[in-house]
Amino acid sequence: MSPEAIDRFILFLAEKGVIAMPIKPEHRAKYGRAWKRIRERILARAKHRCEQCHVPNDAVGYRDEDGAFVRLCFAWRRDIAANAERIEDAQADGYKVIRIVLTVAHLDHNPEHNDPANLRALCQRCHLAHDQSHHQQSAYMTRMAKRNNLELPL
Repeated sequence: MSPEAIDRFILFLAEKGVIAMPIKPEHRAKYGRAWKRIRERILARAKHRCEQCHVPNDAVGYRDEDGAFVRLCFAWRRDIAANAERIEDAQADGYKVIRIVLTVAHLDHNPEHNDPANLRALCQRCHLAHDQSHHQQSAYMTRMAKRNNLELPL
């Protein structure tokens, strides 16, 4: 892989994974001023691995047919360059190569409840699975409000 191709791939990873689950601007105040410090402590507690499936933060790879993560390298320029052929082979085989970016999930879905016991470091996949029923309920409430022309509580 050429240096230009490596740069393009790194940019692609940055666009797709640097901020995996951004906090909406209207919700930022709920997280509090110390959120970045809290987040770092939770990631350190988890040893920078998903606390559900144990995939490491910043890993580059793909999910196989069974959903298991297959790590090809880490999202560091040197590691991507050294494993460029493996990445290309996985893509040629039809796998979607992704970068793992750990997020911090509130187990009770309350962004103001930042007790460490209520927080888990999760990869994108595990965080989405954890939030699935909450997202479905929110979507239902939004549809009902639109149908009845109601305002939603924030």
